[in-house]
Amino acid sequence: MKPLSEHMTVLIATAEDMMRRPVHQIPTHLPAGFSEVAAAIKHADNSPCDGIRATRPGVVMCTAIEAYFAEPASQDYWQMLIGATLPLLRRAAWQALRNERAVSEETRR
Repeated sequence: MKPLSEHMTVLIATAEDMMRRPVHQIPTHLPAGFSEVAAAIKHADNSPCDGIRATRPGVVMCTAIEAYFAEPASQDYWQMLIGATLPLLRRAAWQALRNERAVSEETRR
């Protein structure tokens, strides 16, 4: 199973792709593998956390990306939320990586 930080990195790449592409080049459906990434992040959010919780921006981003494709009439709103959540998601991915490193250091001892 991939660590949470890797799933969040994939989510960051997906969000950046949606922000950088012109509207006519954004796909009309969820990217391949998105459901697995979203499920892993939501599972981590529901699980107990040993360190600082780093999943909330990921849950918001998953919801925004899913809503973007589900509600074509309000895509501008969801794209705005994706752009606003992106810096928070980057910070959360860094925190998830730090949490994973801390756990691996404790395991080595």
